[in-house]
This record gives sequence, C-alpha cells and structure tokens, in this order.
Amino acid sequence: MSDNQTGNQGGTPFDDDAEQQVVQQTGRTHADGSSYGTFTLTPESDKRSKELLCDVRPIIPVIFLPGVMGSLLADKDTGDELFFAPNTDGMLGSVGALPALIGLWFKSASSRETQFDPTQAAVTPLGPINVGKHGKGDTADQFVDEVEARRRGWGSVHRTSYHPVLAWLEEQLNQPMRLGKPHGAWVEPDPTGEKWTLKPVIDTDPVDYGAYGTGEKITLDSAAFKRFSKYRYRVYAIGYNWLQSNADSGQQVVEGSDYYDPKTKKTTRLMGIKEICAENHTGKAIILTHSMGGLVARMAIAMHGAENWMHGVFHNVQPATGAPVAAKRFRTGGGNEGGINSFINGSLVGRDAGEFIAVMANAPGPLELIPMPDYDNGEAWWVFSRLNGEVVMQFPQNGDAYNEIYLNPNWYGLLPDPALLDPAGTLKKQLDKAGQGETVTENFWGTVQAAVEKQRKIKDTYHGKTYVAYNGNGAIKPESQTGASTDSSDKGKPGIEKGLPLTKVLTWGKVIWTGNVPSGVSEKELSAATLLHDSHTGNVRVHLASRDLTIEFEVQKVPKLPAGTDAPDPNKNGIIAGDGTVPTWSADAQARGLRPGVKGNPAKGVQMAFVQGGYNHQGSYDHPWTRWALLYSVVQIAQDAPEPSC
Repeated sequence: MSDNQTGNQGGTPFDDDAEQQVVQQTGRTHADGSSYGTFTLTPESDKRSKELLCDVRPIIPVIFLPGVMGSLLADKDTGDELFFAPNTDGMLGSVGALPALIGLWFKSASSRETQFDPTQAAVTPLGPINVGKHGKGDTADQFVDEVEARRRGWGSVHRTSYHPVLAWLEEQLNQPMRLGKPHGAWVEPDPTGEKWTLKPVIDTDPVDYGAYGTGEKITLDSAAFKRFSKYRYRVYAIGYNWLQSNADSGQQVVEGSDYYDPKTKKTTRLMGIKEICAENHTGKAIILTHSMGGLVARMAIAMHGAENWMHGVFHNVQPATGAPVAAKRFRTGGGNEGGINSFINGSLVGRDAGEFIAVMANAPGPLELIPMPDYDNGEAWWVFSRLNGEVVMQFPQNGDAYNEIYLNPNWYGLLPDPALLDPAGTLKKQLDKAGQGETVTENFWGTVQAAVEKQRKIKDTYHGKTYVAYNGNGAIKPESQTGASTDSSDKGKPGIEKGLPLTKVLTWGKVIWTGNVPSGVSEKELSAATLLHDSHTGNVRVHLASRDLTIEFEVQKVPKLPAGTDAPDPNKNGIIAGDGTVPTWSADAQARGLRPGVKGNPAKGVQMAFVQGGYNHQGSYDHPWTRWALLYSVVQIAQDAPEPSC
C-alpha cells in the first residue's frame, strides 16, 4: 500500500471488535534513509491499534537522465524560463501546450540564437512537479511527496514526459511484495494491453517483449528476484544543460550543480550521482536514460570515470550512433515534416534552416546528435539521385562525414551558407571579446570538430552491465510474443498490446535529395555545380556551367512510405522504421553481436537488447513494452549489488 494509505481488517472504529483491528500505514523514506509516517488523530473511542510499517531494507538509488529538451533551462542572469517544454498533462491536455508552441512558432532566427545561448543557460530544479499520475490518465496514490520529489531532482526534468514513469517506478520497485504477497505489475497483467502488458514480469520469457541476449525469465523463487527484493529503491532525476556538450553534461550529472535563482536570491542544489550515492550509503546507483541522456551517460563513463558509480545502465530510444534527421534539418528546419509534427517540430527546433541553425550550430550538445562516424557502419546516408532513383553522388564515400558533409562548403554540404550561423550577431561579439581573431565560420568548424571527436570517444563504449530498449520494428507485431493463448475462451481478447502503426514511427535512415539530373551528367559535373537558390526548407536550384543546365533538387521532407508500398524501402526515399526520430540503424548499434543481421563489432557491455515496436520517441516510457523491459532490466542490474547483510 502507498505511503498515505491505511488498512484494517474490516468493520468500523466503533465496533465491539475494534480493539482487535489494526490500522497499518506504510512509512515514507526520509532524506537520511529512515522511515517516518504522519498519522491523523482519531477520537478516543477509536480503539484500533496503529502500526507504522518501516522499510529497513538498504537502498539502491535509481537515477534518471532525460533526453534533449527534456531538462528545464533558465537564464542565469534573470532567472526567466529559457526553455521549458510545454506540458500536456494539465486540465486542458494537449490544448494547454498550444500557447507556448504558438509563441515558439513565431520566434525568429535571431531571437532563437539570443535565447538559446549555451553560456547563458542553467538547468533549474524548480520546475513543476507531478507525483500522482502514472500515465494514461491514471491518478494514483503518492509514493513520494512533492517536497521530496523536488529534493530528488524531479523538478529539473519535463513533467509530462517523465514524472509519470518516475512515480510508477517509485511504486513498482519498492513494492514487488505487499504484506508478503507478490504485487503490482510483477504479477498483475492488464487484459486490455493499454496501461500495462498482457503478461506480467514474473514467469514471462523476456523474448516475448523483444529481448535478444543473455537472460532468462524471472520467477518468484529465483535468486535474482529474491536479491532484488531485499533492497528498496529511491528514484531520482538529474537534468542537465542540453545546449552544452554531452561531455560537460556528463561531468555535471556526476558532480551535481547549484542553481542560483536571481529572482529569489536562493540557491538550490541539484545532486549528482556521487552525492546521491553518498546520501544512500551506497557506492553505486542504477542509471536510466532517455534519448540523448544515453549519450550523456556514455560520455560520463568514457570521460569522467562514472562507471565506478554505476551498478548498470538501462538505455531507452538512444540515438546510439546519431540520427540523420538532425543533419537534414540543417537544410530544411523542422516545419515541413508532415501533419502535426510540422507545427510541433517547427515550434521547438525552428521552422526553416535559418531558425534551426541559429540554435543547433552554436549548441554542442544537439550538434552531437548528427550521424556519428560509425552510423550504419560508415555507409553513405547523404544521397543525391535522379528522379528514377538512380544515385549520382552520395556521402560519406570514405566513412568521413566530418570532411565530406559537415565541413563541406559546397552547395551539397551541410552548411553552404555560413551567413545563417549568427543572425543576432551574438557569437561575433563573444568571439571579438575573446580576442583570438576567430571568425564565426571558423568557430563553427571547431565546434563540429569537437562534436565529432567526442562522438569517437563513445564509439562502442557502454557500461559493462547495460540493457537497452528501442523501437526497432516499427509497429508491434503479434509474432513478437510467443506462447499466445488460442483457447476459444479468449476469443475477443486482445492478443497484443496497444501500439502505434508503422506509419507513425517512420524516420530518416538516409537523407535523399532527388533532382531532374539528365542521363550522362556525372558526379564530378554535379559536384562542380553552382548554387542558384536555396529555399532553406528543402529545395535547391543549381547551375551546371559545362552544360548551361539548371537542375532542381528536393529533399525527402516527410517520413512516409514510398508510393504504392506498405513497407519501407530506404533506397527509394531514405525512410525506415524507428520511433519517429531515431532510426533503427542507429539504435541497432546497441544490439551488435546480439541481434541477428546487425552488422558491426559487438557492443561490449550490452547484455540484452529489447527490440520493440509501437511507440514514438518522446512517449516511449509511457508504453507498456518499455516499462516491462525496464522492470526486468532493473532486476538484472541490481544483481551487481552485494547480498544485504541483514
């Protein structure tokens, strides 16, 4: 039962048998690890005994690292909101986010550069808190109050995206058993497949939820579950300044940070992994990540010795080797990607290339999301073809996207127009003040070089006890689950959990530009063309002087299936399955050596990869399959902790 529930054996406080009844209340966890409870005074006639159930198990902290734009940023000088992603869990639901999104939609490139200055941003732990909702519209009893949740860093991460799963974890991890009986998601399935899986964690083969790797099903009598149950788990969150380098954020989440609020003149501490471990009298924590948070954790391991502070890591929807959509938006922005995504992405990341570059090119963290040197094992992903699909030129040709795409100043490179780099003039002022004589363009080259160097630092770098889950199949497929019942009594019952269709989770595996290139025009001729016009939304016109010929190219703007097909064909339009943001080719890097057909050297340290389907990138932790894999993985990671002495 929860911290604020009480229980008795029936009857009323004034029955003759009242003295034989017991009111039990589960204790909350104090900051120092002790248990405490708050009781309401009752009339003298209420003779029931009152018991506070204190949890004396040792603690393993569970620490969550959010994705890009998932941490709340404030301006260091004013304390004003620099970036708070709109919440949709209020009374108005998704409609409540409209005013904020509309305001961002009309923000100019210069305004975006000024606002999203990495040097002015600070992660704030003072954001809104939701400790009562577990997702899907549920309201549940609070297992941690708002004050304690804020102390644990929940206020530093986006409420709608993350607080439901944090609250859910606080309940499920700490009550696998209730009053001696197995409890909750561990043993109770959801027959609808909407709020939870059709099968519980206990006695279910992980293969049923997409697992590849080493690991058997958990049983109530298994040594793994018994050891896991001997601990309690305190759920923390650590936001970070996602505009800065992921390496700097990696150090920040290890060491912690202070946030000084210029408005209240107060300083609030956002604890890091070391402090969290110290306050729980343990040497290590379990780390959970979402999206770019996975890169932050890997940077912390590769560059800041953080592996020694971790029992293990669970990564979800990590862009393990980057995402081509991040590069595509250098030429298109996010405002024309189809449907509601055009409005949302255009608002959040910029409507066109100018608005996108104003932030992205000067923000090392987001820049590190562009495809890494080992994306798709170095295969070409930036493609120019004829209308019939015949490739004329493609990059990288030698596995060097840094020189072939990112620093290429030609019309077909990442940034042919350096005038887009500094629309507000902010960067030039900073460079002039530094007095090093560096130009804005040279600064960009250096920022890209640093980003790629850091990407190389984490190539094949994972914690030695890593578990991952990602959308690698597009939609949920019934054949993913084995042992499904075919009994006639189950007629009408769902055979698979709810999930999004393939068309809702497509993304760019390649960025393909298609143009009216006549037969006979060679790669050498095309690369020598002169840029006549760039719409900054995905259309360019170039001139071939050798033939006095004008050619128009259009990039694949919307993630959709090729016309007349029901399956992706990346050679036709570059679109493949994923989660709407991270393509399977990137996420699959974590399953190298585990998932058949995935090329590349084994991802050392990854014990199990849950290759799943049916959820999008931002909402992944709200899907039953992710949560099933999460609970299973935490049990396995907890085995790294020593056997409790009591």
